[in-house]
Amino acid sequence: MQNSLLEIWEVVLAPLYLIVAYSTVLMIRKSDRRIFTLGLSAKMIGLFGFVFVYLVYYGGGDTVSYYKAALPMLNLFYSDFSAGLSVYMHDYNPADFSYFTQETGYPLRYIFADRGTLMVSKIVMPFLIFSFKSYLLASILIATVSYLASWKLFGLFRVLIVGNSKLAMIAVLFIPSILFWGSGISKDTISYASMCYFIYGMYWIVIRRRFALATILLSVLSLTLIIVIKPYIFLVLFPGALVWIFNSSIQSIRNKFIRISMIPFIVALSLGVFAVTFSSISATLGDYSTEKIINKAVVTQEDFKREYYGSNSFDIGTIERTPLGVISKFPIATLYGFYGPSVLSINNIVMLFSALENTFLLLLTFGVLFRNNPLKLMNRIISEPFLAFCLMFSVFFAFGIGLTTPNYGALVRFKIPLIPFFTILLLVLYTKAKIFNPKNEE
Repeated sequence: MQNSLLEIWEVVLAPLYLIVAYSTVLMIRKSDRRIFTLGLSAKMIGLFGFVFVYLVYYGGGDTVSYYKAALPMLNLFYSDFSAGLSVYMHDYNPADFSYFTQETGYPLRYIFADRGTLMVSKIVMPFLIFSFKSYLLASILIATVSYLASWKLFGLFRVLIVGNSKLAMIAVLFIPSILFWGSGISKDTISYASMCYFIYGMYWIVIRRRFALATILLSVLSLTLIIVIKPYIFLVLFPGALVWIFNSSIQSIRNKFIRISMIPFIVALSLGVFAVTFSSISATLGDYSTEKIINKAVVTQEDFKREYYGSNSFDIGTIERTPLGVISKFPIATLYGFYGPSVLSINNIVMLFSALENTFLLLLTFGVLFRNNPLKLMNRIISEPFLAFCLMFSVFFAFGIGLTTPNYGALVRFKIPLIPFFTILLLVLYTKAKIFNPKNEE
């Protein structure tokens, strides 16, 4: 353990920061406080597991690098506010390093040189102000904010699933991989929390048409963070969201045949809107732009298969650098994206929890297939906008990460955005729970 990252005074103050975290329960209505507290407790267990693994087991990692890049920025604010503000408000510029001194410390160049990693450190920096520059205490605060995002998603699922809040609890609040990988100082925590806030805001603003200013601002900020930190989440999330929105708009049509007949048009319209949007912002997506995305997939996939990643890797075969070559890997890549790693692939305790989680999802998938007529199953998914979104987002996200991430260590982290939606989809179909239709209120 590195003394500079965890000292005695931080451990002494940790209970006080936990009291601050648990005091957020006062914002929750009394009938929900027990569930909120249980979920927050699970979140904190996941956080302390994350901190222990990275500081003790690994002895460092990206989470420490984000912290070490944020600390000099904060020191620069204290020594020269105008220079600190200039560095904070702009993208990477090599000239910015001239502002830093031995007193402020020097940020890690590879963190500053990447727009996404730099944004993570910028987000971490304000938390360091309120945590006396402590890695552990800042992590507690960040985990608390992240949990509030999960609570928003839980609340949305509870609204959408009629009369069965336990399904929402399982899918959002108590999934081990989300609790572990979505709690500490990392890209995964910030992008996952941003996704939760964005989905929550999109539903209430666009579908339910409730225009609360705070929700609008939070949704815009969340979408911006997703695009900057993990653009591939946006590339999968946006077309699925469009299908959800357009499909919801036709639910007031009473004739079921007409509604179902309009679905191909909705999908085509959604893809068209996405294509125009993608083209217009392609320049801001970097390696995920139109010209680079296939090459990015192939290069990343080949890099993760190198020997220094050891037995943690899996192989989906050689990918040809063509759209058809990528599509040909859809079945095997999607399978790994959903259910990898298995209990036969584990080599550490962290992967064990993920493997058990994947086993649960696999058994639940078989249960859904055995309990439902395939035609009726697809008809229900297509006819219910929320389930259609869950399926579309989950499938294409699993395909994307299975294609580009043939390394279990990275896969278990990258897949957490799809897990609540895939889990709730399976649970709803297995239990045959009813989905709320807002058009019934009109």
